[in-house]
Amino acid sequence: MPARSATTTTEKTYLLIAVGLLLLYVFPYVWLGEGAHLTIHDNLDSDFLYLYLLKITNTAFDFDLNTIIPNMMSSGPGAATSFSGIPRSAFRTGLNFEVLSFYLLPPYKAQVVNFIAVHSIGFLGMYLLLKKHILPESGWAFTRVAISFLFALVPCYIVHGASVTGQPLILFAFLNLLNRQGRGSDWLIIILFPFYSFFVWSGLFICIALGILGLVRMRQLRQMNWDYITGLLLLSLVYVGSEWELIYGFFNQTYISHRIEFDYSKLRSTRLDNTWYRIRDLFLWPMFNTGAFLTRGILAVTGAGIYLAWQKKDFRALKWLIGLPMLAGVICLIHGVYHYLVIWLGDSSMGLNFRVFQFDRFYFLLPALWFILFAMALRQFKANGGWNRFFLTGLFVTMIVANKEWRINIGKMTGYVTEAQQPSFRAFFAEKQFTQIRNYIAKPPSEYRVICLGMHPSVAQFNGFYTLDSYQNNYPLPYKHAFRKIIAAELAKGTKQMRTYYDAYGCRIYLYSAELGMNYLFGKTQHPVLNHLQLDTDAFSSLGGQYMLSAVPIGNAAQNRLHLESIFTNSESYWKVWLYKLE
Repeated sequence: MPARSATTTTEKTYLLIAVGLLLLYVFPYVWLGEGAHLTIHDNLDSDFLYLYLLKITNTAFDFDLNTIIPNMMSSGPGAATSFSGIPRSAFRTGLNFEVLSFYLLPPYKAQVVNFIAVHSIGFLGMYLLLKKHILPESGWAFTRVAISFLFALVPCYIVHGASVTGQPLILFAFLNLLNRQGRGSDWLIIILFPFYSFFVWSGLFICIALGILGLVRMRQLRQMNWDYITGLLLLSLVYVGSEWELIYGFFNQTYISHRIEFDYSKLRSTRLDNTWYRIRDLFLWPMFNTGAFLTRGILAVTGAGIYLAWQKKDFRALKWLIGLPMLAGVICLIHGVYHYLVIWLGDSSMGLNFRVFQFDRFYFLLPALWFILFAMALRQFKANGGWNRFFLTGLFVTMIVANKEWRINIGKMTGYVTEAQQPSFRAFFAEKQFTQIRNYIAKPPSEYRVICLGMHPSVAQFNGFYTLDSYQNNYPLPYKHAFRKIIAAELAKGTKQMRTYYDAYGCRIYLYSAELGMNYLFGKTQHPVLNHLQLDTDAFSSLGGQYMLSAVPIGNAAQNRLHLESIFTNSESYWKVWLYKLE
């Protein structure tokens, strides 16, 4: 009994140290405030903006399938061509804790709160999973706390909630049910998990994986586990209930999505060598938005673990140490060959449109899978031994290298990274500067439409402007064709990659320019001048466009019927904005 008490006390010390280190991880975001850098790609340019947009349009808790959000991709007053905007059902469900947090808090504070919550859930879930099911012995206290801390550092996208970091927690609950040790807390985890994760990113694939796990186990035992089956049905039903608008729209096609024109034969190479590289790269480096980190270290530890397990004749361990990397390989294979499946099946099969919904997103399971494999491999070494600590240190270095956003903010704190190199949240959205622009135009934003050049439209949208351009994952197809007329000449002059990106993908409805290429981030320290811009201003006018917010000067503005109204600068802003008006 005294020895157990001492171990418990030691483990509590480890936990306190881990919590302290997690606070240090969060500290740059709190210290810098809105001066912190947040990832732009697929975050500030899109998903982050969507969450805030639901607040400023007062549609966060609007569940009417007929509700339209007019702040982007809608025609201005008096437009010859009429578009109303994007259906509310194309955005996040209001039955989600992340949507609620953005509704209740200012956007940056909501981001920090979710940052803390997402990484804390990762730490807690992995710790509970390891302590109960993988490394339960008291001698593994340091290792399980260390692995839990490292998993909490996985640099996944916060806008996905606990879709990635919550997986160990939901697995913990289902393993308890599978072992007939379920408690009320496990059922609570199952009920709450869909409200802080997203069905399209990971929910469907988590349900499928848990279904396969339960089926295999019940077949081995040759008996039904009704608690497990009930838990899986409950998880699925709560997902359906929380995201019913999205699921209903997918099956009933309440509008024709631009995603039906996804052309995988153009977006991805059909050459087998390129497919192999795609599979290999995902295996060695998970997808960026799920939390990308180099897995070679884990693979090396696994190889050593397999050798030791073979020497010890530990065939149960061998099964897992060989099986989990194979499972990761299958997941990568599914992603690598998915485009062949889409091309072969065509638009739809059995009522499922494989272009509209990406059924290859099993790769959202990879970060948790790799860490579980790492823990199982370490079991083959001496608990708290030198090799274990060496491998944990190596993974710690790997995670620090992988956390690019965090390292940038450390650089900002120490003065090594400037605003010109990596814009902060405040500089990117530049609220003071865009307030000046709104005041200059002196009309309600709903009464005119703007288009952006050399900057992400999310900047204007965040500041209340109604934009013709936008980055949207799902929107009505006819708008894609109407907008293309504006930039048709620029796409024809530009690269094949640019044309393919618009025509075969089309999520970024941007004002592309052959001279700027596919760059959407021109700060005030960069001054390329466009001398050959060629827009169809009649098409621009037909959508009700009146103003252009440009991050670069246009040398031939007059040829495009654009008049320079004013130039706006601000010391806190990343941008220098040239305001043009259509004559």
